[in-house]
Amino acid sequence: MNNDSISNQNVLSKCLSLLTFDSFSFAFLDWGVKKLTTPNLMRICVASQLGKWESYAEIEEQIRARKDSKTLFGVSEISGSQISRRMNSLPSTFAQRLFLMIAKKLHDATKLKSGHPKFGKLHVIDGSSLHLGPTFGKWAYVTQNRNQVKFHTRLVVASPDEAFPDKVIPSTGNVDEREVVMELVTDPEATYLFDRGYVDYGKMDEWLDKGIFFAMRINDQNKANILETYDTTSEKVIYDARVVLGTKQTQMRNPVRLVEFKDEEGRLYRIVTNRWDLSADEVAELYRNRWVIELFFKWLKQHLRVVKLQSTKPQGIWNQIFFAMTAYCLALYVQIMEQTKKSTWRVLELLRIYSERSWETFWKVLHRKPQRASKGRKKSHLPRSPEMLNDGGVAYVKPVGERRSKIAKYLKR
Repeated sequence: MNNDSISNQNVLSKCLSLLTFDSFSFAFLDWGVKKLTTPNLMRICVASQLGKWESYAEIEEQIRARKDSKTLFGVSEISGSQISRRMNSLPSTFAQRLFLMIAKKLHDATKLKSGHPKFGKLHVIDGSSLHLGPTFGKWAYVTQNRNQVKFHTRLVVASPDEAFPDKVIPSTGNVDEREVVMELVTDPEATYLFDRGYVDYGKMDEWLDKGIFFAMRINDQNKANILETYDTTSEKVIYDARVVLGTKQTQMRNPVRLVEFKDEEGRLYRIVTNRWDLSADEVAELYRNRWVIELFFKWLKQHLRVVKLQSTKPQGIWNQIFFAMTAYCLALYVQIMEQTKKSTWRVLELLRIYSERSWETFWKVLHRKPQRASKGRKKSHLPRSPEMLNDGGVAYVKPVGERRSKIAKYLKR
């Protein structure tokens, strides 16, 4: 995506062309289908995530409103109910393969980057939940008042400013994180970061035997038998020691390093790791990088169609998760290939605004330089003067220090 590739192709068409949808064309799936073939269905699903089309009714209207729908999706109009039925029957392996396709492009685009400059290649493992209703979500029962699904995610930290998911495992909400973690820990060259939900002495021993690096937060009740302590000069680090975790019945075979520290708000963290090459302060800093996955989940739920589920069927929900991940990766891929300093959200926002405009127009906006530099609004320590109100006295305003409410015209001149 350099200047040579800029054309009059519109923005949405350009984004969809980054994925080979036609590789999902199978006669047995589209037997008797007149309009909505599998590749076109998948194009619509990705486009709906990129545009954050909120419902099947909106998807239907968006397709009808676009002049290029016939070219993009093979249909100029289609009912939302048809899309819903096809979404629920689409094999989730197809949606997964599409996501892995763009994840591989991101791996290729970032392969020359070494990850974190201090800690090297980092993979952050965590899961997030999505809630279902009480009636149609009984297949995802967790407790009496909670039906939910999860998506367990491996996030690759390509650089301090770039992170992307490259493996996602959907599950019902009653699947424990430790049941799927071994499928996410596969790269022996990365350091894995975990929260407290992944504590499993047997798996930790296996990683130690294989030489896989990790840093994991443990709970207060996790017992540690001290073998050796190390001096620390840091004010925030409370403890640095070589320990064996567990009791006599559950004790680990291999020793690990235990670092205890407090954050800026005074909260205690107990981190076990096999990164002996780092100082205690660096271990604390290493674990703080786990926060990137929390920010990723927040970004995903805020800017893409994830929280509001489009289906109550397992297959439809898994597909929605994979299509959302695909849309995120597409926006990040555009950001990386265009070498823009704009955030991933700003890139996605511009993709939405200019979706029907030419790629050349989008490219100019993306690389447009600010008209003038600004240092921002400077704060003043002087008390603020009363606001001038021009609302015709419809509101009540109580100036600072006044005990009785004054009508809005109190501040009028």
